[in-house]
Amino acid sequence: MSIQDYAIKGEAFYLKDVFSSMFQYSIPDYQRPYSWEEEHIKQLFDDLYEFYQRKTDESYFLGSIVVIKKDHQPQADVVDGQQRLITLSLLLHSLGSEKNLLNQSLTHSISKNNVINNYDFIKNYSISDKEAFKKYLLEICEMVYVELDDLDEAFQFFDSQNSRGKPLESYDLLKAYHLREMKDKPKEIIHHCVERWEKSALSREINNLDKIINYILFRLRRWHYQESGEVFTSDELETFKGVSESTNYPYLSPLFATKAVEKLAQQNPMLYHPRFVKTSFQAIQTLINGEQFFDYVQYYAESYEKLFKERSGLVDKVKKINGKDIGKGVNTFLNNQDYCYRVGDKYLKNLFECTVLFYFDKFGEVYLDEFINKAFLWVYRIRFEYQRITFKTIEDEAHSKNGLFNHIEKSSTPIQVLRYTSAIREDKFRNIDNKIKEVFEVKDE
Repeated sequence: MSIQDYAIKGEAFYLKDVFSSMFQYSIPDYQRPYSWEEEHIKQLFDDLYEFYQRKTDESYFLGSIVVIKKDHQPQADVVDGQQRLITLSLLLHSLGSEKNLLNQSLTHSISKNNVINNYDFIKNYSISDKEAFKKYLLEICEMVYVELDDLDEAFQFFDSQNSRGKPLESYDLLKAYHLREMKDKPKEIIHHCVERWEKSALSREINNLDKIINYILFRLRRWHYQESGEVFTSDELETFKGVSESTNYPYLSPLFATKAVEKLAQQNPMLYHPRFVKTSFQAIQTLINGEQFFDYVQYYAESYEKLFKERSGLVDKVKKINGKDIGKGVNTFLNNQDYCYRVGDKYLKNLFECTVLFYFDKFGEVYLDEFINKAFLWVYRIRFEYQRITFKTIEDEAHSKNGLFNHIEKSSTPIQVLRYTSAIREDKFRNIDNKIKEVFEVKDE
């Protein structure tokens, strides 16, 4: 889709127009925090001031701004360009301009801290002729202003304009969608959801949003319906769209009842069994849009860490597979085995994680050690059977009616799952970690 396919207005504006009374900017809750730090500020200002000192009438291009705005109304939601807009607003404010974007309170703690720190840096930036520099900023510097009609159009625009820079991540679009479903919720609940989301999005821990949504939940939900789960893009947002809280279909009654019991249990913990105090989810369940979606993602981020954190996770409590000592634990071994860097082995690790979490999701810790043994043997016999392992290789296994993944789904007890057996069908490939060969009792010829 090209830019011509959108009902957009786009033109170059001088900064005096960008910050004029024509616009009342706001930063929507779904936006990432204001994350620019001193190094970004210095780079921009150094370039700006160097260009200004050349004393040329040539315009200086400051990037683009994308807003959602209705005709003849000043309210404009900033969906792209907030980092530069806020930074330029701070700069103009330090130069004595009344043109200020920051008449809206910033809700995210990261944004607040960066605004304070950056303004302190800007105030001390060496500018000898402030009035002339301010005039230059307002009357010579330009931004490309792009106006869109609604959020869905903005998201499509992002995805089509890869040359503009990094588009929103697909999970950012999910955040925006589910926050819109919470428009009638109290602000403190919305802000709490945003804070949790951004903490996970910015995290470098093993259970960050990229891992949990793109590589675990997306694949589990797609595989459940025998669909492809290779890449989560905006085209597959429906995978994580559910129903609104106001929906009154009979099949949803158990979901709403569970939430109601949870609230009652939290208010009266002495009257209810501890199992009702915190909501449990199923990875493949119908989703309730809004707050429960954020709870759902956090629940699986916590579950993933409980299972797969090195040394302390439940998977690393298993030290033997098929009676063979695996060292510090299964997860640590798989993260450090001789060929863990290979693309095919990474796919196998992902299938193993999805399968273990799928079992844990359904049966908890009951016979979990035994199941980890079974999952390991089912997944890693694939390594012997294929010279080259692609994503399709593991997805075919996940879709197989005779595979362990499908067997878990059909089983109603852990014992039924543990009856599943697998074996190497054809021993084709031997460039495998020696410990894995030992586990499978495969000897080099």
